[in-house]
Amino acid sequence: MSSTPEQAFENLTEEFREIATLGTCESILGWDEVTYMPPGGAEHRANQKALLAGLVHQRATSSKIGDWLSAVESSPMVSNGDPVSANVRELRRTYDKMVKVPESLVTELTRETSLAHQVWVEARKNNDFGKFLPNLKKIIDLCRQKAEAVGYQEEPYDALMDDYEPNTTSKQVEAVFTSLRKDLVPVLESITGGPNKSPVEIIEREYPIEQQKTFGMEAAKAIGYKFDIGRLDITTHPFCTTIGPGDIRITTRYNVNHFNDAFFGTLHESGHGIYEQNLLTDQFGMPIGEACSLGIHESQSRMWENFVGRSRAFWDFFYPAA
Repeated sequence: MSSTPEQAFENLTEEFREIATLGTCESILGWDEVTYMPPGGAEHRANQKALLAGLVHQRATSSKIGDWLSAVESSPMVSNGDPVSANVRELRRTYDKMVKVPESLVTELTRETSLAHQVWVEARKNNDFGKFLPNLKKIIDLCRQKAEAVGYQEEPYDALMDDYEPNTTSKQVEAVFTSLRKDLVPVLESITGGPNKSPVEIIEREYPIEQQKTFGMEAAKAIGYKFDIGRLDITTHPFCTTIGPGDIRITTRYNVNHFNDAFFGTLHESGHGIYEQNLLTDQFGMPIGEACSLGIHESQSRMWENFVGRSRAFWDFFYPAA
């Protein structure tokens, strides 16, 4: 018995909320992996994450989802340009892409990426790129396989970039950076090659880590990051991750002799966190309850880190506390 459009959309909403919940289980494993997990747990953690990624892929590519989407798409429910229309449009775009990718490739890519992280941490610590190179080659090969599975018109990377910046091509990105490079490179050369050098002693003296943490958290709170639904931890490379509604976590790293690392890293990740903390929690699991692109995400983090955090007005306010 076929579903009515209304029933089909209700089924889609319920199914994708469960899929998203399953995905957030992988998120908490990923957060723990790069914050508190002992290195010896890398193999098992990779297997855990691969298993969950496979389960998510199975459910997200089920034929019943395609049937429900078709039922809604052929109805007046998607004719008004409203949230239902946006959700269905994006679910269809994602579904059509995901069904092209074998589950085995999804699990292998997840597992290899997880295993590579611990190798990268050690390679970074010892400045030994050669140690990480075999892992990187393997991941690049798997990503190329994914690009071929999804398909593309001009560049293989277009198929991969669509996961982060929907409907954007390498050619469009190249045009943006070519234009920026033309003006920015001469400016940078004039600064680095000029006679005036900025004093850096003030940011390179000793700054106790606990005081850096306290000051960074004060700044994060002031710009709007909520610690009752978030937290700040230490990792090798700062990031923000969404565990689910009411649980948005950020990380930073501290250098006792370089104030900028943790402070501006905290502001940057707070920008990501603020964006995630203000998404529509009642739309959890559906496209309009998620960030619409990585570019938009970075616009928020860079705004707080650079436009605000490096402004005169910001430091007029925060300098006494510093």
